Amino acid sequence: MIDEKIFRAYDVRGTYPGQINEDIAYKIARAYVKKINPKTVVVGRDIREASANMFKSVVEGLVESGVNVMDAGQMTNPMIGFAVFNYDYDGGVILSASHNPIGYGGMKMTKTDAVTVPGDDAALKAWALAGDHVKADEKGKIEKIDISDDYVSFLKKIVDVEKLKKQRILLDPMHGSVGLILDKVLEGLPIERIDFRTKPESTFGGLEEPNPMNVKMRAETEEMANKEKPDFTAIWDGDGDRVFFLDGNGKFVNAPYITAVLIETVAKLHPNSSFVCDGRIIWPQQLASENSRMEFLISKSGYRYIKEKMSQEKSVFGAEMTAHYFFEETHYMDNGIIPFLLVWQAVSESGKKLSELVAPYQKDHFMIDEIKFNIEDPSAVIDGLKRDFSDGKQNELDGLTIEYPDWRFNLRASNTEPVAKLNMEAKSEKLLKEKTLLVSKIIEG
Repeated sequence: MIDEKIFRAYDVRGTYPGQINEDIAYKIARAYVKKINPKTVVVGRDIREASANMFKSVVEGLVESGVNVMDAGQMTNPMIGFAVFNYDYDGGVILSASHNPIGYGGMKMTKTDAVTVPGDDAALKAWALAGDHVKADEKGKIEKIDISDDYVSFLKKIVDVEKLKKQRILLDPMHGSVGLILDKVLEGLPIERIDFRTKPESTFGGLEEPNPMNVKMRAETEEMANKEKPDFTAIWDGDGDRVFFLDGNGKFVNAPYITAVLIETVAKLHPNSSFVCDGRIIWPQQLASENSRMEFLISKSGYRYIKEKMSQEKSVFGAEMTAHYFFEETHYMDNGIIPFLLVWQAVSESGKKLSELVAPYQKDHFMIDEIKFNIEDPSAVIDGLKRDFSDGKQNELDGLTIEYPDWRFNLRASNTEPVAKLNMEAKSEKLLKEKTLLVSKIIEG
């Protein structure tokens, strides 16, 4: 019996081996074949032991369905999309549980041109649950490939690496998959490296979760930055599709401020273009839009939705406040290395410190760390907020957003967790604290 909770908006993910395991991965792989009817699929995996175990089952399910498998081995999550569009494969599957704790496993699936196959796709889910699959007359074949050199070469063509000036950079992949390619990425670049947790480990070095948004998980990095005094610090999550930054003072820089810097940098590469961001925190991005003359488009939160919006609008850049960054060059896939190189480029070209680059966006802008609430009936809470803040500007593109001239908030159900999430920004720290307390009390009833 398969727990239907594992079929999510972006992928299939759950506890391993309870909710997802070898047998379930096999069934999902066969349902995936029936969904997209591929001839050749590239398969990769993150560094987790669960992913290695389920990898064999996924390959078996594909091969028995008559599909040829290109075994790309261990990789970062963005590499699977690159493999699909760069080599023109019919689809790709990566065994990954993203930044979840060790006891999780998952699968992310794409079809031609690296377009996401949602985990909650109705047909895929139904076929997996029923064990329905394609009956092949002949088994597929397996071929091992190494895409790392081509991938790193691709990344370096997006950024003008000739403009990079020597920086002293603290590098922290949290023992995740970025450590697989970091040496190749940095080869020949003007850097004084300070390596921290760069060796990939199946247990992420014992970290509770390889997630830089978790204050506890980056505490040691901040301590190291304060000791070593690098020009800036880059921290990647476990599967390498997100990157976070500390400035030269070892201070964590919230993603919306990094996004604003990236908007200005990308605008120089793509003038008169547009970018897409989710609507949880928007004021820094609005200012960057004005500064760069890039058109700002708002999307529903989530990897899948930002990709779709970028594709529809032919936007060149996208960002989510959780530090997912998307690019036209990557066929709207998110990527953790490109933003790192672009921030490095922005620091190099401007001659400014990272703290100086983000300062105009932090001025008179304050935001909370996202607050999670366990709510049994989110719709009832949202109805109450709409009544209590009826004089504010409201929209329901993504949960509920209410905006006033000097503060705004968004409450939305998570796409990946059974919680509701509150985000808020304000033009003074005092106002932010007052409104956070007020809204939280209403939410909690």
